[in-house]
Amino acid sequence: MNEITPKIHASFEYDKFERILGNRNLNQKKIQRIMDDVKVGLNLLSYCPIIVYSEKEQLHIVDGQHRFEVSKQLSLPVYFVLANELNLKQIAMLNSRQDKWTQSDFLRCYINIGIEDYKVLDKFLKDYAIGLGSGTEFLMMGKITKGNVSQKFRDGNFTCNYLDETVELIQFSDSLFNRYVFYRDHRLITAVQELRKKALCDFEVLKEKIAKNPRMMDKQATPKEYMYNIERVYNHNNKIRQVII
Repeated sequence: MNEITPKIHASFEYDKFERILGNRNLNQKKIQRIMDDVKVGLNLLSYCPIIVYSEKEQLHIVDGQHRFEVSKQLSLPVYFVLANELNLKQIAMLNSRQDKWTQSDFLRCYINIGIEDYKVLDKFLKDYAIGLGSGTEFLMMGKITKGNVSQKFRDGNFTCNYLDETVELIQFSDSLFNRYVFYRDHRLITAVQELRKKALCDFEVLKEKIAKNPRMMDKQATPKEYMYNIERVYNHNNKIRQVII
C-alpha cells in the first residue's frame, strides 16, 4: 500500500507557532548545542521538520519545540509538517515510546492537564522527600515491585491506591530511624514493612536498642541487608538471640 509523504512547509511567522501547555520544559543546553551545530554548517533543520497541528489559526507544536526555538533565535525558517490534533496525553505517550521524556516530564505533563492522582503524587513527594520511582510504586502498589508501574505512570494511568497506608508506613519508619541520613531510603522503609508483616519484632524494644547503640545501623544495599542489620541491633547484648526476620 502506498503511503502519502507529508508535505514539508516553511514559515518565518514565528508568532503563529505555540508550545502546548504541559509539554516538557525547554532544555537550554540542547538548544545551544543545535545552534552551535547550525553555526558551523551542520544545519539539518529542513530534514527534521517539527510536527504541528492547526487550531484557531495557531500552529501547536507536537514535536520539535527545541528545533523551533533554534530556528526562531537564528532567524531561520521553521520547517514543519501538519498532523491531526493530539491531546497532551497522546503526546506524552508518543514521547514515552521514543524515550525522550524523563519521569519528571511526565509528572508535570499530567499535573498540567489536571489528572488528580498525579497532583496527589507530587504533593506526597514534596512532603516526604522520597524518590519519584519509589513513590509511584508505594502509592500505586503498596510496596516496591518489579512490575510495570513505570510504564503505567508514563502512559498516564498511575492511580494513587495506597496513600494513607504509605504515609503511615513512612511515619512509622521515621519514628525509628529519623536520626540517620538514610532514613528515607526506600530499601529501609521496605525492610520495616516486611518486619511488620512478620510481627516478630517489638518495635519499642528496637527503638530503645537503636537509642543505646546508634552506630550499629548503617546504610545497606537491599531491604534484606537492612533487616539483618536491624536484627543485629535488636539482639545486641541479648543472651539468647531472638529471630525477627
